[in-house]
Amino acid sequence: MSSAPRLTPNDWTEAALEAMARTGTTGVNVEQLAKSLGTTKGSFYHHFINRQALLDAALGRWEEIVAGDLETSKAVVDPYARLITSSIAGVEGGLNGFVDLALAASLDDESVAASVHRVNQTRLDFLTTILTEMGLTPALARERAVRALSGYLGLYQLQRSLAETFDQGRVIAQITALVDDMVRN
Repeated sequence: MSSAPRLTPNDWTEAALEAMARTGTTGVNVEQLAKSLGTTKGSFYHHFINRQALLDAALGRWEEIVAGDLETSKAVVDPYARLITSSIAGVEGGLNGFVDLALAASLDDESVAASVHRVNQTRLDFLTTILTEMGLTPALARERAVRALSGYLGLYQLQRSLAETFDQGRVIAQITALVDDMVRN
């Protein structure tokens, strides 16, 4: 009888997402994931037909998490507070801009490119809607949403290029400053 743990598709998907956050899609390596999960490749093939199916499941999970963070912040009535809440949700939840960076390195993969496009389009639409609610014209709201998302992604690129991970408080302070810049007239 095998001593390997019984894993669910969700266990594999979460492990793949964590690996993607560290190293992009190259981290979605069935043998390495099996080893890190303390199981065999047979467990993987019990749940997924191939690596691409796992990659697609992990990308789908990432999209769900981002959409869920945005959806949760819709309950916040004050638009400024909603901007802050939605902007720092990934930082507090542990899924942050490092996932974006890792995936940006894999945009030659059509499924990755499509997923990144959907996530960023959703983010931009969300930010634009709130800024429009705050009185900005749709064109100005979109421009500032693009600037804010660029700043958010740049914050993670800077950390990577410095080989330094900022603590959560510092990241939240930077993101809050980006939001303040976004809403300033």
